[in-house]
Amino acid sequence: MNAVSRRQLLMTFGPPLVILGVTAAACIFFDVSIPAMTRDAAALAHIPPLWGIVSNIGILLWCAAASIGLFAAVTIRGTGQSDAFRFLLFSSLLTVYLLFDDFFQFHENLAVNYLGLDEQVVVAASGIAIAAYLITFRRFILQRTRFAILLLALGFFAASVAIDVVLEPWLIQEIGHWEYFLEDGAKLLGIACWCSYLAGTSHQLLAGASLIPQRSLGQMELSADDDPGR
Repeated sequence: MNAVSRRQLLMTFGPPLVILGVTAAACIFFDVSIPAMTRDAAALAHIPPLWGIVSNIGILLWCAAASIGLFAAVTIRGTGQSDAFRFLLFSSLLTVYLLFDDFFQFHENLAVNYLGLDEQVVVAASGIAIAAYLITFRRFILQRTRFAILLLALGFFAASVAIDVVLEPWLIQEIGHWEYFLEDGAKLLGIACWCSYLAGTSHQLLAGASLIPQRSLGQMELSADDDPGR
């Protein structure tokens, strides 16, 4: 019972070893400094570790949403609920892309400087991907999930994009650097809503498949039988 399976060892060591191998190859073939690839960005830039805290928290929320969704998708796969499995899988894959885009500044930097793509084209492609996701799973979203929090997420994302693309020049003149507070604040609230939606939906679908107890997400009270005071 205490033995570790080969599959678990492969899943544990495979991804980090691949990352280390790619890192080593980049350092060798592109003459990149090893600390530049392995050390924390704040340490490399000699800046306080709390700089960028809002962005970093957003990254953590993206990661949490993707992890919860993928775990739920894998767990529910063998229950015969193919529609729920597909929804959770594609929701998680979309979240992984949004995480990648945000964490590596794909549409702002990598796509423009290394792939020669126009930033607006990449942003539009992301919008199309989200729209395609919503259209494809519209019935499932409306009939099987509590979608109000998803609407809030989309609203906050739209507000952040509007501030960045349309209102930024005017807001910079009017309120200065507080424009970034509005833009990035709306984005963080959108990510929080997205994470809440995917986590809540995962819990709801797993509970519906009788894979976890039927109780509301976030319920922390002990039942009478579990009360240690009895």
